[in-house]
Amino acid sequence: MKTGNINTIAKWDLINNCWNYNIDDTNLGKSLAIANYTPIINNEKEKINYIIIGYGSRVEDHSKDSKTIKEKEVRIDNTLNYFQKLNSNYNIKLFLMDADAPIIEDAKLLAQYIDLLASQENTNTINIIALSKCGAMSFYMPSFFKNPYSFQKTNIFNAATPYRGTKLASPLIFYPEVKQLVINMIGDHKLTDLIYKNLIKFYESISSNSHMDYDIAVPNGIPKDKLNCYDSSFIPNIFQENNINAIKRINGFKNIVTTIDDKTFREAAKTMNFTGMGLCLINKIFFENKSDGMVYCEDQKNVESVLDIHSYTITSHHSVNTNIKAFNNILDLVNDSIEEEKEKKLSLKI
Repeated sequence: MKTGNINTIAKWDLINNCWNYNIDDTNLGKSLAIANYTPIINNEKEKINYIIIGYGSRVEDHSKDSKTIKEKEVRIDNTLNYFQKLNSNYNIKLFLMDADAPIIEDAKLLAQYIDLLASQENTNTINIIALSKCGAMSFYMPSFFKNPYSFQKTNIFNAATPYRGTKLASPLIFYPEVKQLVINMIGDHKLTDLIYKNLIKFYESISSNSHMDYDIAVPNGIPKDKLNCYDSSFIPNIFQENNINAIKRINGFKNIVTTIDDKTFREAAKTMNFTGMGLCLINKIFFENKSDGMVYCEDQKNVESVLDIHSYTITSHHSVNTNIKAFNNILDLVNDSIEEEKEKKLSLKI
């Protein structure tokens, strides 16, 4: 089995509000990092197409040693197999967020990394597949480019993006809904409190309980004792003029909406995708069947009027990277964009 070698870049210091580049072993799992997989070289004469995938997850979500990530842990195996079959050259990377950094700071460091890739002569395209909170991050990112080649070579593919935030990252909104659900089901207040506390305890055990999750909260959704690790301006300012102008300068931008239908739960069950099944249930219980289990579908379309574009819609729960059929639809969009760019450059030569 192939593994991705993790290059840890920096750890956010919440006390001093700055990046720390001297990372001790205890913080490796929560640090901003890039996992690199062996490049796919199908044609020695062609340049490299970089595929950088951001799932909105951190190192410790996928790796025990914080040094390597097995390809099946994050379903990068499917992406590697997809591009292995094509004619061009590809370099697949996984972007892993810092647990504590304001998401806008993650965007700045990723922009620096793309500036570096874009400056290399053998770079053909840089394709960012940004899922969930990484989609919100990627909308800010081009405004931090310093290299003009970054605009020329970058394509962004946003999927399941919470442009208006999500209540699942908003304790003041989501927790009362959870408690009311338990009360409606059980009634006994003593038992309700016990079950509710354990549900919240489990929920917080899989959350960063910091900027990485809180920054995509619905406005006024974060309690006062968490405000030190919450950027209240991130979601409200996502469509600020600087971001919109920068997005319009990049080579390509596509928005993908994920939506659950009657078959989504059955398909998740067939593949024993427990995350997918859980998201389908959350969609029904907390989102009135109007979401992908995490973000309202209409909120994912919020970018359309801003950029005057139409979104692509695929049927999937929010964890689209674990839904191979759906994720391949996204990879098709990426490949089509790369092929179009190749044809455009070829016609210019002729």
